[in-house]
Amino acid sequence: MSSKIATDTALVRLNVNLNKETAAALKEIAAKQQISLTEAVRRAVAVLKFIDEEKSQGRKIQTMDSQERNKREVVLM
Repeated sequence: MSSKIATDTALVRLNVNLNKETAAALKEIAAKQQISLTEAVRRAVAVLKFIDEEKSQGRKIQTMDSQERNKREVVLM
């Protein structure tokens, strides 16, 4: 008797509708990083999840230049 074991690596197929600007940005990111569109979406979701988790803990997300002089806060609605 064979049994199948469910794993976290099971894939889910999704269809999404993007406007032209968002699709172009996704394609640009994928090309620049030399990754697939699917991998670009995975990474974008991971970044958004990280930011959401940090914000829920009361943390701020900031960027700064290499000399640490110019700081900007990332604000997502």
